[in-house]
Amino acid sequence: MQSNDVLRENESALILLVRAADTAVMVATGAIAYFLYFETLELPPHYKTALVLAGALALIVFPLFGLYRSWRGRHWHEQLRSLVFSVLMVLSILVIASAIMKTTAWYSRVWFGSWALSSIAALFLLKRFSIYVLRELRGRGWNNKNIAIYGAGELGQLVAERLQTTDWAGFKIIAFLDDDVDSTKLSPALSSIPVLKAPADLESFISKSDIRELWIALPLRAEVRVREILFALRHSTVQIRFVPNIFSFNLLLGHAISDVAGIPVVDINVTPIAGINRIIKALEDRVLAAIILLLISPIMAVIAIAIRLESKGPALYKQERHGWDGRVIKVYKFRSMRALESANEVRQATKNDPRVTRVGSFIRRTSLDELPQFFNVLQGRMSIVGPRPHPVKLNDYYKDKVDFYFQRHKVKPGITGWAQINGYRGETDTIEKMERRIQLDLQYIQNWSVWLDLKIIVLTIFKGFRDTKAY
Repeated sequence: MQSNDVLRENESALILLVRAADTAVMVATGAIAYFLYFETLELPPHYKTALVLAGALALIVFPLFGLYRSWRGRHWHEQLRSLVFSVLMVLSILVIASAIMKTTAWYSRVWFGSWALSSIAALFLLKRFSIYVLRELRGRGWNNKNIAIYGAGELGQLVAERLQTTDWAGFKIIAFLDDDVDSTKLSPALSSIPVLKAPADLESFISKSDIRELWIALPLRAEVRVREILFALRHSTVQIRFVPNIFSFNLLLGHAISDVAGIPVVDINVTPIAGINRIIKALEDRVLAAIILLLISPIMAVIAIAIRLESKGPALYKQERHGWDGRVIKVYKFRSMRALESANEVRQATKNDPRVTRVGSFIRRTSLDELPQFFNVLQGRMSIVGPRPHPVKLNDYYKDKVDFYFQRHKVKPGITGWAQINGYRGETDTIEKMERRIQLDLQYIQNWSVWLDLKIIVLTIFKGFRDTKAY
């Protein structure tokens, strides 16, 4: 047995070892949480029973959430989500069983909460460490999986380039297979990968070449050819993956596979902030907004007084902007101009704009004019983090000039966003600047997570409040 086959040939034993380790961690974190809270390791019988049941449930529940499937090339967010749901399911079953038996009063709620958090943290660290070790081994040629890509055209080459930039995923491209080798021209970066004429006996070729996966990268119109390939490999155990040519659509959101009414569908531009993610995002917004408003209320009072003393008019004004799903919402801001902007105006503030007051200039440069929007967040109209809402007339102007402009409305608009902390705030006096802003907004939507939101909030504190581009 070659050294690079050791992990692959003993995969079943490794999975059993991992499952045993997960069970041990689940039990150990409960015992440690008990020791830290009660300062003793002499667990009462009912606590021992809870730990034993948790270990047994982990063996049953964890596989149901896909914790032991291959994580090659997958994002750590997916693994954390599966892990959180797995642990919460195990502990929820314990709570339900305890409620049925009327023994919930026997257990400390502090201990139970500490156990939940510590088990999630410990299991996640264990799995990230395991993945790190596997990546190091794969980088040295261990546990690599040989694959062939059927289709050496633009799509096939795009797939190959992406796989080459993620060598830690453990995929080794043996060859391109194509029906028309003569017309195929590989990019210089892929010149080391041979392009072979698709053999008549595809099954025999795959078996002799030790190919573990065949990735079909053919145009959507090649349905007949795909069926022929599948039929030719009907007796083979090789894993087959079909890469649909949705990259050419150049859309923004994650192209995931969903199951709707038992029908597998490709999500081309479906927002990731749905279902449980929508609830998490809403809770994140409401809790943080309430805390922040309590902290900044004295600052807001001072700003309101300064605005009223400098010029006539209200301290606040409301402007119509597009919100979630393109619905028109009213956004609160501190007034920074001498005269309120007409609802029909499209003009953005420019450098040395005569409409801007002295107080207004300061609060615009420091983004303090946006503080009342935390009330919009509490109302559910906005999020703390998201694409900045543009005036309705501005959206009408740019929607036909910037590709996929309105896709930014797949989520709630935010007080701060990915584009803003990357320097794209204030005046957008060229199409190129607006295009870049939209690209960053769409990147945020595609990669949304709670951790990304917190990162943007922290970066806003350090670099997002003051900007010379905001007039």
